[in-house]
Amino acid sequence: MKDKIIQASIEGLRSEGLKFSVDLLANKLKISKKTVYKFFPDKETLAIALYETYYSDAAKRMEGLINEKTRVSYKELLYLYFDSKRMTRSDIFNKYKLNQTICAYTKEKADSLWGIIASSFSGELSETDKQALRVIVDGSFEKLCSDCSVLEGVIERLADFLW
Repeated sequence: MKDKIIQASIEGLRSEGLKFSVDLLANKLKISKKTVYKFFPDKETLAIALYETYYSDAAKRMEGLINEKTRVSYKELLYLYFDSKRMTRSDIFNKYKLNQTICAYTKEKADSLWGIIASSFSGELSETDKQALRVIVDGSFEKLCSDCSVLEGVIERLADFLW
């Protein structure tokens, strides 16, 4: 049940964003809030478990994709990275008042996901170019978190550039 709660929390945060709550989670799983709190005594404990699982799974998927070095694999890497940006938007942390430790943890893990992507560039880009590319990607993805209408086109262009 604990794993089901974590996976449903990831999906809930991803799909509901700021509307996500323990009430919605319990309803989705057809369990009581008391059952959620049996496994996770507070929201912070649930958030830690949620993000630990999320980033572990994302890193594994990225590591698998990174070796392919195809245009499609770069698209998938960018979609994963975009998803990680959506999962760590500042408005989520502001709404849920999650502590700074969790916020710092998610930032560190997002940095490590970018590191996986950047490792695929090897000697092709200078460190300055890699930093500039991250600023461009992060800025684009931040804007796209509030308006995903052009996400596919942006990912397509970035994948072309990286490939």
